[in-house]
Amino acid sequence: MKTLLILLLALMTGFVSAMPARRPYRKPLKPARVVETNRPVSWKAVAAAGAAATGVVAAYKIGSGVEDGLSTTAKEAPVAFLSSITLSSLFIPLITVVGIPVVGYLIWQKLSN
Repeated sequence: MKTLLILLLALMTGFVSAMPARRPYRKPLKPARVVETNRPVSWKAVAAAGAAATGVVAAYKIGSGVEDGLSTTAKEAPVAFLSSITLSSLFIPLITVVGIPVVGYLIWQKLSN
């Protein structure tokens, strides 16, 4: 799960840096005579990457705490631990990891039209 969170961070960082800022209210810029070598980074891209990193680090720390708690419970009270596991609890992380990006994409499609 932790590896999946790190991969999600890398994917989101690549997506943020790949999308240019939208400026529909401005006229197209004229071609520059001098080739720019250093472009300033948009503050929106930096903020989005920071928010993504914060979310991944928080999820990593929470996941470590949950993992430690579950392993302690499994060692100290195996009967109670096994009775708490249901089929739906096994699929909740998968539904979350797949569901949130799908819902975000559907909302983005709805708002962009």
